[in-house]
Amino acid sequence: RERGSGLAPLLQALGEPRPPPQLGPLLCNLSQLPEGRRGLLDRSRCSVQRLLPFTQYKDSTVHRRGIVGALRNCCFEYGE
Repeated sequence: RERGSGLAPLLQALGEPRPPPQLGPLLCNLSQLPEGRRGLLDRSRCSVQRLLPFTQYKDSTVHRRGIVGALRNCCFEYGE
């Protein structure tokens, strides 16, 4: 499905009843890049608030691990 580019469509997919199984690991990989971390930590997007409920997502271990990895990677972002 074509939804556009950037982080917004990925975060929007988290709101679906059954998010794609590869979404957690994808966000984890993207958060390894400084641009990905900055996008997730952008306060205007409320990304962290959207990710937090998935740390206890019982339907998929893959989702849970990916999201926890993304949040962990965001801890390595520092302001100048």
